Amino acid sequence: MMNDYNGWSNRATWLVNVWFNPESIEDLNNAREALEEAKNNCPDFLRDFIQDNVNWEELESCFEEEEEEEENLDHYDMRKDIK
Repeated sequence: MMNDYNGWSNRATWLVNVWFNPESIEDLNNAREALEEAKNNCPDFLRDFIQDNVNWEELESCFEEEEEEEENLDHYDMRKDIK
């Protein structure tokens, strides 16, 4: 994946990370809901100016990678206790 905007695939994705600073999948889902609600409450003519190009999969993958790393550390710690 090409990271073109401050390490993210696009500006919208980067902005979600900056403004919402999600620390979990739940935080990310809350951010998505808040943005969708804000967009739906905008006057129709303003919606035409809103680009909906947040790469939610990219943001979600950050938490999946963290979970995998934590599982690997837990597995390592368990092996260490066995010795």
